[in-house]
Amino acid sequence: MSATVLIGTGISASAFSNQFKGNLEIHEKASRVGGRLCARNYQEYIIQYGAQYATSSNSLFDDYLNRSGATNLTSSIYIEENNTYEDKNIWVHEEGMQFITNYGFLNKKINFNSEVISINQKNNSINLRDGKIVNYSKLILSIPHPQALKLLGELNYECDFEPCLAIGLCLDEESSFEPYAIRPNSKDISWIASSKFFNKRIPESVLIHFSPERSKEMYYKNKETIINFAKEKIHNFTSSNLNIIYSDIFKWKYALTNKKMNQERYIKYSDSIYLIGDWINGPRIENAFLSGYSLAMDLNH
Repeated sequence: MSATVLIGTGISASAFSNQFKGNLEIHEKASRVGGRLCARNYQEYIIQYGAQYATSSNSLFDDYLNRSGATNLTSSIYIEENNTYEDKNIWVHEEGMQFITNYGFLNKKINFNSEVISINQKNNSINLRDGKIVNYSKLILSIPHPQALKLLGELNYECDFEPCLAIGLCLDEESSFEPYAIRPNSKDISWIASSKFFNKRIPESVLIHFSPERSKEMYYKNKETIINFAKEKIHNFTSSNLNIIYSDIFKWKYALTNKKMNQERYIKYSDSIYLIGDWINGPRIENAFLSGYSLAMDLNH
């Protein structure tokens, strides 16, 4: 019997999975959940390559964050352009923000390393890279707009994305990074933050996001070149002597959507295909959550 099939395991997919009452088959092309809340481990370190915190203005998202084990607090982020500190009410998770995504898939089977290469809309089926064919009654695509467009062939919806290169640097116990979180006034770097800014109990790593312009320029450079550039730039933002014991990178080709807030929270492409994600409702974790949550609630009825 055909099932409702969910493609992707980012926060919009997590919200959908958490609320949807029917049978659900989940496919993810990567080896773990997270989407742009991606994190990786190195020994006892947790390197968050994506968002290190979430903001919320919606009680539904507040409730989800609380149930996922996230903590609500106020932190000050340094804005270099204005030479001021901005107090933000944020949510963080002591094991990394990817755990708020994990929560929506509790007790759910996920088919990892399972990439969709085509959709047969006439037969209501998807073709996977390993040659398998999966039939669906409903197909939920929780993937970036360009990937959805490639699979569907056409999509009457405009949306642009910028790439992002993320670099994680693990520091030894004698090192510390200050200021803990900063939005630089830089053409090269858009974000620098220490893991201890969000969770003082985990070993310290520093996350660096290149600006969209620099990410475009260096996207296809080799790993060593990207890391060395990041190491060179980070010394402009701290007087501390940093002993970096491990470094790695993560690349998002479709990271930052320029889509502003829209009235619709999801797209009904056809009677059997739906699209969810932050690129529909606005580029925030909260909007991605509300996209998946809204579709699940509507399909439940």
